[in-house]
Amino acid sequence: MRMTRLVALVAAAAALAGCATIPHSGDVEEGNADVLPVAPLQPIQEGPNPSDDPAAIVTGFLRESATGVASDFSVAREFLTDEAAASWNPGAQTLVYRSGAVTPEWDEETSTVAYELPLASTVDSSGRRTDSPDATIGDLEFAVTQNDQGRWRISELADGVVISQANFTRFFRPVDLVFATPDLTTAVPEVRWLPDNNVVTAAARELVEGPSTWLADAVVTGFPDTAALAVESVVVTRGVAAVDLTPQSAGTPDQRALAAEQLRVTLGGLPNVTEVQVRIGGLPIALEEPLELQAAPVPGAQAAVFASGRLGTWDGETLLVTSPEAGGVGDDAYGLARSYDGQRVAWVDGGALLTSTALADDGTAFVEPADDQPAPEGSVAVDEVHAADGLVGPSFDRHGYLWTAQSSGADGLVAVAPDGESISLPSDWLQTRSAIALSVSRDGSQIAMLSRSGGQPVVEVAAIVRDVAGAPLGIGEPFAVGTGVGAGVDVVWVDDSTVAVLGEVVDGASSPLWLASVGGGTSVVTTLHDAVDMSVRAGEASLVVVGADGRVEERSGSAWAAVLEGVSEIAYSG
Repeated sequence: MRMTRLVALVAAAAALAGCATIPHSGDVEEGNADVLPVAPLQPIQEGPNPSDDPAAIVTGFLRESATGVASDFSVAREFLTDEAAASWNPGAQTLVYRSGAVTPEWDEETSTVAYELPLASTVDSSGRRTDSPDATIGDLEFAVTQNDQGRWRISELADGVVISQANFTRFFRPVDLVFATPDLTTAVPEVRWLPDNNVVTAAARELVEGPSTWLADAVVTGFPDTAALAVESVVVTRGVAAVDLTPQSAGTPDQRALAAEQLRVTLGGLPNVTEVQVRIGGLPIALEEPLELQAAPVPGAQAAVFASGRLGTWDGETLLVTSPEAGGVGDDAYGLARSYDGQRVAWVDGGALLTSTALADDGTAFVEPADDQPAPEGSVAVDEVHAADGLVGPSFDRHGYLWTAQSSGADGLVAVAPDGESISLPSDWLQTRSAIALSVSRDGSQIAMLSRSGGQPVVEVAAIVRDVAGAPLGIGEPFAVGTGVGAGVDVVWVDDSTVAVLGEVVDGASSPLWLASVGGGTSVVTTLHDAVDMSVRAGEASLVVVGADGRVEERSGSAWAAVLEGVSEIAYSG
């Protein structure tokens, strides 16, 4: 398949009126010329040639349908019969193949041209991306026929377009559609991959349509089921995006306030949009009281640690541990977690989920660790909040609930309220998994699960259904992420829509660390040769990993830098 050709068309003209040279003396004066925005690069498109054989016709169609994403599909339709051109829906789906040459196969007996594509991902009509495992092959078949002039045209084909990974990256962009938590305080983004051509309109349309099914029960939207764009185009003029909604889009006052805020945050994150104006039925949206969604909380700069059998803190520079008189933690303690308010830490020891306020208590004495310090005197003050065999390391959410599960998955998930009440949340799908690790998203709407299913490693996220006060009510169905992720030992949320999975050490090699976007796309970096634990504060640059020998390294550009020693576990809030 010929690769799409892009060229930049650059024209320059200069006109000097009333002078022969550019002045270089005198006062500087303010001009009044408007600087026009640079138009996006448009691919050069080419229709069919009269001499094209069937394979050339199909190859040309695939080329022009891919570049049509950046403009329109009029040239691509020239390769089709009139009937096929009228019925073909290019927006139905996008098949993304791994970049490289693909060869058409012409079957003269059936008058078909077939391709076998190394499929990378599929994007549906609403921008939901599903990545394919390596070695996945997508089969394409086109029926061709000769018209009255004896020229070949495609007569039968599937809806959608086929595009290389390189062109997908060029012509599509990830967009955060913003919804709200049930308490109407916090923004919850859902990533969609939308064509960069007219992306503002596409984002507005998909936002009005609502969240994906797997996420819907965990979030709130201000658009009623009857809502729709009144005009299928959101016009952006001097940075102002004008969104016209139908009269049926007007919900309650609270819904209108939320809808306006969702549009402001979603469209405001796109290029060239600085303001959003919303009209319903041709009139400016009526708001009794504006609503402002906040970003999910970011963990504080201080992390909790296990060091030398004691609790401690690390602020990026200084490591402090509890004094011997304050007591220590058991030799079998694991799964350290810290609450967002910094008041509590939690871990698992001997089948018990324990919490402690020692790090926040004014009476707790801290010292710098030293080799000659005496052993801790007994255990640090703890409360047992739940007990079961094989508990995985816990995770706090922003409401103060502490989450865990048995490795067998038998009893689903358990959320322990700040007052100590345990809430059991059964889950049929989790009963078929062997749980390894879990982590609750910072907005509290989702839980990431690292497990094994049928002996294979699985990374999934599921919606957390809550009431308006934040109490968990249930768990939704799982949504698979992280295609290609191998066996892991830990999972954390890196940001609002990315989870990191720390891989197992295999034959002394560096531990892999996968970064998986909930909206599609996975990358991998290498860490320590024997990494056993990780945590993160805000973004990939704040990732820290802990080696089996107690050394801690922090992400530094594309490498890692040693920052600490003598630690067995580290945990920022979450």
